[in-house]
Amino acid sequence: MDLTTEALRLGISMARIRAEVASANIANVDVAGYRPERADFAQATGLLREAADQPDMDAQSLQSITPRSLGDSVSAADSALNAPANLDDEVAELETASVDFQSLTTVMSRRFALMQLALAGRD
Repeated sequence: MDLTTEALRLGISMARIRAEVASANIANVDVAGYRPERADFAQATGLLREAADQPDMDAQSLQSITPRSLGDSVSAADSALNAPANLDDEVAELETASVDFQSLTTVMSRRFALMQLALAGRD
């Protein structure tokens, strides 16, 4: 695939993982001793920034970030903070992930529709 499609795929995967993490935190908000989980997307966002700065970048760089590797970036929050999950914060995180997911899937859908139109040879 091309760089734009791979960037959209990666963004969609990140939004999905964020939603899953927020959902797990919401489900466990009343569990004593539960520490909320967080996802660290530093490597993925770094590659996305690099792709934005270098449009001729090879799309395989983004393909190296798989849904599995994004899932592996999820871990319990810092134990030194010892802060329980905050329901309002987690619901806001879930809603943000939902909006991101919807926006990115809309862009991807339009991109594929334009490709289909180009392949069909119509105006």
